[in-house]
Amino acid sequence: MTTVRSLTFLWVPWSVAVSVLIVAITAGLCWVAWRRSGYRRDFGLLELLRLALVAFVALLFNQPEWVEEYRPEEKPSVAVLWDDSASMETRDVSSSEAASATLTTRRESIAKLTNSDFWASLNEKLTVVIQPFSSVGLKQDEEKNEEKNPSPPAPLPARPGQGKVAARGSNLHEPLATAPQRFKNLRAVVLASDGDWNEGAAPVLAASALRLKDIPVFTVPVGSSSRLPDVELLSLDSPTFGIAGKSVRIPFSIDSTLPREYLTTVTLKTSDGDEVTKDVRVAPMGRTSEWVIWKPKVVGDYTLTLNVPRHAEELLGDNNMLTAPIAIREEKLKVLVVESVPRWEYRYLRNALSRDPGVEVSCLLFHPGLSKGGGGNKDYIKQFPKGLEELSKYDVVFLGDVGQEDGQLTAEDCRLLKGLVEHQASGLVFMP
Repeated sequence: MTTVRSLTFLWVPWSVAVSVLIVAITAGLCWVAWRRSGYRRDFGLLELLRLALVAFVALLFNQPEWVEEYRPEEKPSVAVLWDDSASMETRDVSSSEAASATLTTRRESIAKLTNSDFWASLNEKLTVVIQPFSSVGLKQDEEKNEEKNPSPPAPLPARPGQGKVAARGSNLHEPLATAPQRFKNLRAVVLASDGDWNEGAAPVLAASALRLKDIPVFTVPVGSSSRLPDVELLSLDSPTFGIAGKSVRIPFSIDSTLPREYLTTVTLKTSDGDEVTKDVRVAPMGRTSEWVIWKPKVVGDYTLTLNVPRHAEELLGDNNMLTAPIAIREEKLKVLVVESVPRWEYRYLRNALSRDPGVEVSCLLFHPGLSKGGGGNKDYIKQFPKGLEELSKYDVVFLGDVGQEDGQLTAEDCRLLKGLVEHQASGLVFMP
């Protein structure tokens, strides 16, 4: 910090002229009075005092000021804050007003603002600091900023409970409110965002506080104020495997922002050339959930492709198709049923599974109070499968009225069941 001191005057030409004229007239009158006194010394000193007083008053008439200016040795800074929340991935920014213009994401539309070369013309007088923000704990933002700035500002303070779920929100108040503390000698803030704030206080409160500190906030809004007309295929929830000769139910969901309901025909194509169509009535301004039934004939690995025809009014046509893999097996579905006693629910389930030709069932009864478990025919096993290799052959496991206790499941058995679901995606059904 350097200090510059100076004496300044708020004068205008007429005030200077009047001051000079008054001092000149006073000097002349003082000279005449001193001469009349015979040039006496005491009279001369008195007239000199009068002239000094008049000159001092004339000086004050021009409003003198003693100014002490404290100049910082470092350059003022400008903070460029850009929104890094999930809403910035929305693709609704058009490069032109033409209907056939290419749409880009909100993040891509402000990419030039996040490039330091864009602010090169300000580098001589200002220090431009570019920093992303979102509602996360800001560690990722700090790491990104360290690559671009050798002396990054302090990160935003983390709030309790922040995590991956919070990353989908936008808090515009916090980066603005903490900007004066995080950026040294702040002179202005440039805020680029889509304007969606759903966390924290209203950003206008922080902007008003900055304005009172003579720190203007320049906003760069991005994105459409309303959802563009679009039909998007959101999901294709194909099962991991199916059985040859048996129909497979393949759910899917469509999101529409069109103002009217319409009827369309979705097409499911397989990698071997098979094709299935279904008429779907798409709801307006909402989500439609439907499914397609496909009956595979040959064993193998397939790729399913679901396509929704493009509507005449929608602007985005490249999000109407999804693909998903599926494995078609020939072997039977292997099921393990674990129960304590043969209650009616267990008997019904076992008989139903045994009669199904596409199911190979294995049953384990613990028989509390008896010396040994198992059952009476070939469908029964004597003990719970030992090791993940034995258990991994089952596609579905039914657990009845059993628990982790003596004579029933052990902690190791529960760990194996967890690994079966976690790593093999096998089904686990509870029958309390």
